Amino acid sequence: MKINKYTNVVSSINNTKHSKKDVEKEVSKSGSKEAVQVNISKEAQALLDADKAAFSERVDAIKQAIQNGEYQVDPDKISEGLVKALQDQKGL
Repeated sequence: MKINKYTNVVSSINNTKHSKKDVEKEVSKSGSKEAVQVNISKEAQALLDADKAAFSERVDAIKQAIQNGEYQVDPDKISEGLVKALQDQKGL
């Protein structure tokens, strides 16, 4: 049985990991320790808080479904999402 079907995907993941390490090395070499101050408007903060609340509700619903044994995992959807994410990273 050949397992070459996903070789490109695995090599893409490995290349991405190496690229991230290279970027981290460059950032640490620069040694920049300047402080950056960012101000967020009240409207933007309200949107952020609303988004956090909606996310928290969704997470709580998923947790409850898992505890009740009602959460269904769709492996096809997961694999499609992973492949799409890798393709997006590679610009395909």
